Amino acid sequence: MPARPYREPSQVEPDPAPQQSEAARLGSLRSVHAPPPLRRALLGPILIAALIVAIGASGGASLAILVALAAATLAILAWEPLRNRGWSAALHAQGLVLLRSGTRRIVTFDDVNEVWYEIRPIHNQAGAYLGALRLVEYSGEEHRLPLAVNDGATLAISVLRGCSGPLFLEARRALGEGEVLSFGQIQLDRAGITVGDARMMWSEIRLAVVSHARVRLYRRFPILAWRAIRLDRIPNPAVFIDLVALCAAKTRVDDPLIVPLTSGDEKLRVQAAKGDNEWALREMLVGGLFCIAGITFTVATYSASSNSYILACWPILFGAFRFFKGVASLLRGPRL
Repeated sequence: MPARPYREPSQVEPDPAPQQSEAARLGSLRSVHAPPPLRRALLGPILIAALIVAIGASGGASLAILVALAAATLAILAWEPLRNRGWSAALHAQGLVLLRSGTRRIVTFDDVNEVWYEIRPIHNQAGAYLGALRLVEYSGEEHRLPLAVNDGATLAISVLRGCSGPLFLEARRALGEGEVLSFGQIQLDRAGITVGDARMMWSEIRLAVVSHARVRLYRRFPILAWRAIRLDRIPNPAVFIDLVALCAAKTRVDDPLIVPLTSGDEKLRVQAAKGDNEWALREMLVGGLFCIAGITFTVATYSASSNSYILACWPILFGAFRFFKGVASLLRGPRL
């Protein structure tokens, strides 16, 4: 009988993986982004509300109605600045440090699985304003990045490139290998695209247009779109736009606020950013015309009859809002 050892050798535990420091995970600090001071952010809404009261009072409108209308306008326009107060983001080479109300969160780009757009609709040629990004990690944790901050365009572009850039490279490789990629209810492969229950081959799609925060796919005659895909209803819309630009015969960007950022297609980016200042000036012009037309109509009806008049509050309010958005865009500089 073979001799039995007097003791069993101790089992050696593997060394735990070394924990990376925060500095190693995030990389070097690039910039810090925060909303403007609350008093400055509320200046525009307060002036618009005061303008409504002043115009209405000069026409003899009921003070109670004017105060209610001004209060509603102020609440709508001031909601976003109040929502973002106390928030800031430190942009690093490989991630973000988010601060809000004493809470500190670290988000590395490699941990982000999905990027979602929050879009503010504006009825004009451009059609949309990218108000925030939502980042969803593989663990399911979600983070919201408001873009109404100092140099918000740099923050958005850096985050999209850091998160969506690697995803685009993976998606492009998978597409070349014949895999089917899913963006919510949309399936895309190198042969065609499936939207809901309908499928179209890329060879049948003559034109893809990015406008009003949608991707419109046109067949032979670019009059009525075969499908219009809302970018705020699909994950990783920047990757989706780039893949459509890669597969479609021709892609046109009419929306300077929602642009492809990850594929390195400089032509598309230049085309998208070309109308930036033109959009702001057009907003100011249209808003000013609506506001002046409303005031003129109110004054005209008051002059025609001393007993009654019509207060054109909605054209005045609509025009003042668009004029304010145009001015804010020019002051803010280049946008998405």
